[in-house]
Formats: sequence, structure tokens, C-alpha cells
Amino acid sequence: MSDEAKKEEVLDLEVQDDIEDKSEEDAQEEAPQKGLKDKLKDHKIFVIATLFMLIVMGVVAGLYFMGKFSVEKQNEISMALPGESVYYEIPKVTVDLKPSAGHARPFIRVIMQVQLEDEEAQLFFIERETQILDGISTHLRTLTVDELQDRAGSKRLKLDILMIIENIIKPHGVMAIFFKEFMIR
Repeated sequence: MSDEAKKEEVLDLEVQDDIEDKSEEDAQEEAPQKGLKDKLKDHKIFVIATLFMLIVMGVVAGLYFMGKFSVEKQNEISMALPGESVYYEIPKVTVDLKPSAGHARPFIRVIMQVQLEDEEAQLFFIERETQILDGISTHLRTLTVDELQDRAGSKRLKLDILMIIENIIKPHGVMAIFFKEFMIR
């Protein structure tokens, strides 16, 4: 090989070294840009995750303030006691129940005691006792033996009677109803 060929070869090697050096420098300059893109992606994920958490927290807070997480029972009635309560016994109520399969002529006999707010409520109750007895009797005639057999049935009946009495003696209230005798035949 001649000197010129050797010089060209050396120049070619130097050019290739320069090109490789430049490509390494370009790669080093591009590397931080890729890192920046990755960082932006990480921030996007963080921003999206933060927005998602805020939305979830807002929904939960809204449901909480709307009362969706309350533990109150639907059938519970709570009242403040203004004074000493009064008890009044309702006379015996005997009524035929609605006939059903296996029960040809069923009837119910109930003796109840009502706890009223005060003596004024008791006087109001006594004035309207006929209406109250009629409402209770009418309601009892619509029930079947099967509806009253279990504990839930008697609780439901107590609540129904409580509502009947409260509707008749408004604005006075009934505190509770107690069955002294409860017989179904």
C-alpha cells in the first residue's frame, strides 16, 4: 500500500471516530430529552391519579352528607320526652280476621296499653277513643293469621296501630304500645 492509501485510510478512521464521537454526543443530548418525556408521563399519571382520588372523595362526601351511610332504622320513631308519660289501657278488641287457607273463621283478641306524652294527650285520646277503636278494628279485619303469626308480624301490627292512633290524636303523640293480651284463633 502506498502512502496516500494509508493517509486516506487514517483519514477515514478519524472521520469515523469523529462521527462516532458526534453520535455519542447526540445520544447523550437526546437521553435527557427522553428522561424529560418520562418525567412528564410520570406527572401525567400523578395528575390523573390525583384527579381520580378527588372525584372519588367528592362522591363519597356527597353520599355521606345525603345520609346514604346513616345507620338509622327505617321503622324507628324517636321523640323527645317533654314531661312525665301517661299510660292508658285500651279496652279489649275482638275482631274476625280475613279468612285464609287452613283458617276458616280466624279471630284476634287484643288488650293493649298505650304510653302517651302527657295527661293532655290522654284526655285527647279519651275524647277520640271511639275513632281509635274503629281504626284499629278496621285495620285488623284486613290482616290474615299468617301475617300475624311471627314476631315480625306483631311488631308490624304495633307500628300500624301506633300510626293509626297518632293520625287521630295529632298534634299529641304516642310513645309506645304494649300488648297485654294477644290471642289468635
